[in-house]
Amino acid sequence: MRRVRATAALAVAILAGTVAGWATPAQAAGTGVITGRITASDGTPAADIWVSVLDYEEWGDPVAYTTTAADGTYRIGGLNTDSYIVSMSGGDHPTQYFDGKTDISEADEVHVTTGQTTTVNQQLVATGVLTGRLVTATGEPLVMSWVDISDEDGIASYGASTDDNGEYRAAVPPGTYQLSFTPIEDSYQRQYVPGQLSSETAGRFVVAAGQETRADDTVLEIGSLSGRLTNDDGTPVSDANVDAQPYQTYGGPGSTTTDANGEFSFPKLLVGTYTVQFNAGNRYQYFDGATEQEDAARVTVSAGHDTRVTESMLPTGSIRVRAYDAISGAIIRDFCAEDFCSDGTGQVLMTDQLVGLRHVGVWANGNYLDRDTTVTVRANQTADLIVRLVPGAKITTTVVDKATGKALANVCLTAYKPAQVYLQDGFGDNCSDAAGKVTLTRLTAGDYRLFAEPRDKAYGRQWVTANGGAGDERLAATVKTTAGKTTTAPAVKIDRAGSIRGRVTDAATGNPLSASIALFTQNPGLGAPETRTDADGRFQVDGLGPYRWPLKYASFGYATTWTGGAVSRYAATGTQVTAGAVATADLALTHGVTVRGSVVSHGTLDGWGRISVFNTVTGDYTGTSDFQGNAYELHLLPDQEIRYDYDLRIDGDYVSSDKAKLAPATPGGPPRYSVAVPAGGLTVDVLVD
Repeated sequence: MRRVRATAALAVAILAGTVAGWATPAQAAGTGVITGRITASDGTPAADIWVSVLDYEEWGDPVAYTTTAADGTYRIGGLNTDSYIVSMSGGDHPTQYFDGKTDISEADEVHVTTGQTTTVNQQLVATGVLTGRLVTATGEPLVMSWVDISDEDGIASYGASTDDNGEYRAAVPPGTYQLSFTPIEDSYQRQYVPGQLSSETAGRFVVAAGQETRADDTVLEIGSLSGRLTNDDGTPVSDANVDAQPYQTYGGPGSTTTDANGEFSFPKLLVGTYTVQFNAGNRYQYFDGATEQEDAARVTVSAGHDTRVTESMLPTGSIRVRAYDAISGAIIRDFCAEDFCSDGTGQVLMTDQLVGLRHVGVWANGNYLDRDTTVTVRANQTADLIVRLVPGAKITTTVVDKATGKALANVCLTAYKPAQVYLQDGFGDNCSDAAGKVTLTRLTAGDYRLFAEPRDKAYGRQWVTANGGAGDERLAATVKTTAGKTTTAPAVKIDRAGSIRGRVTDAATGNPLSASIALFTQNPGLGAPETRTDADGRFQVDGLGPYRWPLKYASFGYATTWTGGAVSRYAATGTQVTAGAVATADLALTHGVTVRGSVVSHGTLDGWGRISVFNTVTGDYTGTSDFQGNAYELHLLPDQEIRYDYDLRIDGDYVSSDKAKLAPATPGGPPRYSVAVPAGGLTVDVLVD
């Protein structure tokens, strides 16, 4: 089962569910039952708690609901055989999900079988309360205003409405929060408590279990902003979008449009300092004549005053792009440069391009690799750009049932460069047809190893070897490719599938852990784990070929570990799978050793940052740290060599590197690009140019 994080809108919708809103759920017709008892965080019965059964795959589709009795018990019947999410909410208890989760993306799967009873007992998490009063600039209560309560990631999972006195109250789990509301009628502009225009400058309010945290605010006064937009020759620019955002941040009132005379207006804005952006066709810029947000001039809106700005669009030129086959020299007639396409003419004219050095991305239909290049644009001139696109390499093969030799359809192949393997989210487009044929295209020339994933789970996944399959990447056949050429790979011979099940625990306590299990690692925030453990730490991975497979075990705050406690895929001996059978692979996770350091830059780090580390031998992710400020910390297994990458925002610009420099091993020495993790842990700084 593969799932992604719930959106803020979904979380709020579930939180705000009422009897009126859920009066007609999609009732199942089965005879399965979920029953249990809900207790407060102190163990006493929790009466009148709203218990809801939600569809596990669709997230938020209500199936059935009830409320708890005086002793905290409840019963929900009429359920089909299926997997569900069970949520609880009500009173001074925010929505939570079995088992003890406050985020729906982490909810445990509850399986129900028709004719049977599934018991789901739950103790409500300890909560605190956020409360406060909102008043207008004149001191009057702000009535019936919804207050969004967001966590540190900006996810608005909780909220409350102000009453006739402007008071609000919301129960939330212990944590750090920011609050916002929309004080101007018919405007989307948010004010963040206390008196801020953006989430980046908003206050952070710490809530402890059993305690109240107060967050009062006064609505900022209101001014207005207007102006006129012209071309560089003084003629008006009509139908251009104008955005006003808090200075150097985001979260403004939205956009407006210039009229036939180039005039625009924001009649109501909260007082403060703004950045104004103009978008006219393919052109965009910031007041006053800046092409980057960090170079924009400040625009101050004062109470009761109309601030007026005038802006002239920067001069532009054009780019004429022609594309050719880099090997044959033949003209490519059907291609695109940025948002402009040739439509079979063999050339693209990119108009309204700002003067200066421009980056142009070019891609073509057919088997060509994309290319990025640059060109200098001059005012009122057309620059000619010739781009030579390299034809992609191709790999073709046939997929068969190994036992019978029969062609197999719907077996999907992924081509990986050696030691560059990442978990895919879902199936790709390179799947075998009814004759078992499949061709992979648009590959950069080089060596590849093929991974096969049948959609029919009766068959097992495999690394494709010269005469069958394997669970170890290193045993796969190496397919050598050449640009513009087609290489025939060994036939993919698919075996029947088996499974691996196991239990993940804390090595120190023996307690079950919430963990993700996967064949490969994945880019944090993308892809999805193979599966997750249930409330008892148990998991099962199906659809594996009958080979020896290493599995990756990961849990927040613990060191990523492979089967048998190994530091990497290559170091793990793996678990032998047998077709039609279930093998066992339990694992106890440790916190490993601490790897920490600072990000060293000439600029200022803004907002969040991400440091990821990779095992240099396998290329696998082995740890990721999301942080604010400039200090990161990771938990890793020792005795491995790692390299770093980073995604940061420095002085308003997003910067990244997949080959991060590390502080020298000795003062004054050269920077490092990889480092070994010793048994005692490691402190190393990441250097940003």
